[in-house]
Amino acid sequence: MPNRPPFRFATPTLRRRLPLGGLGLLAALGAQAEEPPVINVTATRTAQTADQSLAAVTVITREEIERSQARGLAELLRGLAGIDFSGGGGYGKVTSAFLRGANSGHVLVLVDGVRMGSATLGGVSWQYLDPRMIERIEIVRGPRSHLYGADAVGGVVQIFTRPTTQGVINEATLGGGSEGAGELAVARSENGAEGGYHLRLSHFETDGFDATHGNNPDRDGFRSTTFSGGLHRKLPGDGELRLNLLHALGNNDYDGWTAEDRFDNDFVQQALSGEYRQPLGERWESRLQLGRSLDRADDFRNGVRSSSFDTERRQASWQNDLVLGQGAVLTLGADWLDDRIDSSSSYRRTSRDNWGLFAEYQRGFDLGDLNLALRRDDNEAFGAHTTGGVGWGMAVGNGMRLTASYATAFKAPTMNDLYYVDPWGSSGSPNLRPEESQSFELGLSGRHHGIGWELRAFQSDIDELIQWVEVAPWQWQPQNVASARIEGIEGRIETALAEWRLSADLTLLDPRDETTDLRLPRRSRETLRLDANRELGPLSVGMTWLLQGARYDDPANQVRLPGFGTFDLRIHYPLADGWSLRGEARNLMGRDYSTAAGYREPGRSLFLSINYRTR
Repeated sequence: MPNRPPFRFATPTLRRRLPLGGLGLLAALGAQAEEPPVINVTATRTAQTADQSLAAVTVITREEIERSQARGLAELLRGLAGIDFSGGGGYGKVTSAFLRGANSGHVLVLVDGVRMGSATLGGVSWQYLDPRMIERIEIVRGPRSHLYGADAVGGVVQIFTRPTTQGVINEATLGGGSEGAGELAVARSENGAEGGYHLRLSHFETDGFDATHGNNPDRDGFRSTTFSGGLHRKLPGDGELRLNLLHALGNNDYDGWTAEDRFDNDFVQQALSGEYRQPLGERWESRLQLGRSLDRADDFRNGVRSSSFDTERRQASWQNDLVLGQGAVLTLGADWLDDRIDSSSSYRRTSRDNWGLFAEYQRGFDLGDLNLALRRDDNEAFGAHTTGGVGWGMAVGNGMRLTASYATAFKAPTMNDLYYVDPWGSSGSPNLRPEESQSFELGLSGRHHGIGWELRAFQSDIDELIQWVEVAPWQWQPQNVASARIEGIEGRIETALAEWRLSADLTLLDPRDETTDLRLPRRSRETLRLDANRELGPLSVGMTWLLQGARYDDPANQVRLPGFGTFDLRIHYPLADGWSLRGEARNLMGRDYSTAAGYREPGRSLFLSINYRTR
């Protein structure tokens, strides 16, 4: 198989089809009449087809999201190559994601290019992100600090909200199901030659079930309302302006430390972004983006506020992509991030900022494709940090491609790690160093007789891991005391057989604490996911089998959680004049399982919805 240049936009004609700026991709998705190729912009911050990427990439399209009928990201993504979740109690309950076995705080999550997450805890509230508002999800497995800075140790998950679509489209959904679940969603989108807008509103609620074993024996419900809106406008000189807003708010019931009290929390999640993209000649495009994200949580005990944690993250990015000729592209950019917190708890400092400068060089040669990247971050809390990455890919015959990469990454200490103070003597430590990692990866992929496949092996060494250590009776302080080695193999295969669309994702993982040689908690060593979809006349049928091995809940590996298997079934049937019926049965066999000790996962559940869509 001949080598291909790493970019489809290396000529002016193709550049018009795939905009240079990564987030400018959304214009192409919304405007082209022909079916677009599968595109990834997260791996390199520039647009590529997914099969050209040297990184391990998974792209979830809008079609796949609708086919899955998922109402939570854990439902949608769990079991895909390299990604796992733990949590319990159903919708709205705390959910942690593990990408290639790294800690939950080692996953960088972006929404339309805006960094999400809590600056106090260092994680992302996955449970509040609504798949109904998402156009596509790009998962890059493996470190990306050399392009995005802190936190991208295990990888990056970028979520793109749904863009405007050609013409005028109205949508509505009404549904209900098990555990008192109900859903209502409406949307309108309009797009013309000079620009367009979209407005989407959804509400989901459920009475839930008892989230824990033997504590607070009551239903733990969840209510969430999500709004997504945006507009774009074409400007003179092929420029473009885009604004996007994702805003979710609601209430979540949870089980606390006493059986007789009622615990719940109000939450707000928001991502606001504005982007201006401007070509500066045939070979240079500049992109400026401003953004802000909010993560707010107010906890209540018997209706009285007990705590509040509010994070505001202001950010800016300036990126320049230059086509140098002969299949080469140089990307130069600068990022700024300002974290601010407002909490009922005490902190020595409530803000910090970070500046990052990065450069990336990509070129296709006769012998293969090369990717080089270097980044320098300067954080007022812990100083400067440099990361880098190199990737190489080449054809090896018989339609196969070999890739290899090496990269370093780091995780910034959270505001809790650095500045938290409680009245009993526990406190953060301002002298903490960032967590650091080195990762190697080797991959082989190909397509033969309609079967596409890939196989990747990787190893990550993570040092200076931060743990809270008891330094005196009932007094705790974070220290850089741990290290981990994570080794793994990922595989994926997809094909069409007897009118079925089939895919399988396999992850084999060995995540270990190097000090104790024990397995890291809440990671399954073996995960297999099988998906099958078929059209039976007007009826669409889909099935998902998920098999996961045992995991330990604690660092000492004393609390073992057995492996499990679940089976989901989905149908979609078009009615008339834009109406359709959807139905799903999750965990159809009613398996009782847990991914966090003491917490239940959902049992058998059913959900039906009526959907309307018209131009």
